[in-house]
Amino acid sequence: MRRPRPVRATEPPFWLARLRWRVRGQSSRLAFAGALVAGGVLLAVLPPSGDPGLSWAGIGLLLAFVLVLSVVGSAVGARLLRRRDPSLPRIVARDRAATMAVLLGVVALAVGGFLHRPAVVAKQQRYDGMVAEGRRLAERRAPAYAKARLAHPDVRRLSTAGAPDVLRVCFPVGRPDRAWCAIVRRDRGVARARTDSDTRSNALAASEADEGP
Repeated sequence: MRRPRPVRATEPPFWLARLRWRVRGQSSRLAFAGALVAGGVLLAVLPPSGDPGLSWAGIGLLLAFVLVLSVVGSAVGARLLRRRDPSLPRIVARDRAATMAVLLGVVALAVGGFLHRPAVVAKQQRYDGMVAEGRRLAERRAPAYAKARLAHPDVRRLSTAGAPDVLRVCFPVGRPDRAWCAIVRRDRGVARARTDSDTRSNALAASEADEGP
């Protein structure tokens, strides 16, 4: 007599059921951590404002942004969810609302990054054009040692926010504390370069400027 074939279990494995049970009501924590990681990546490559890159100030603002979304979203969104489904437990409603609010915040950051991208590209193009202008001046006036190393400029920004762009583009001359430098100024859309009489390297000039008189 043939034995009957065993019926395949339709229930999920025990470990998967346990994982679902543990995650239920705690998805907002996973969303919070994921939003911090995704937000950090967006700030580094596709920021909604400013220049790409991570800084302590940017990380602090990101943390505050995600935290506010999580707290406010869970409080406001839970009410809306429980209005639609009064049988939904309060803790589950708050968890789902916080998760959706955090995810929407990440989407908003990404949209802002895409909208700000043209400004970032235009700024980089202006910067590259100014460095190229300094390199062209070096080709004409720099010593031979510097001309052989035009592919590796050392650039320092001298202008502050809101002022016309001013860069100090330097090339090595064989001494670590000395360099041949050009001051490149961009005003009214045109980049102009002149030779800098100061032969200090950018690192030395910056350190002495920080020390002050």
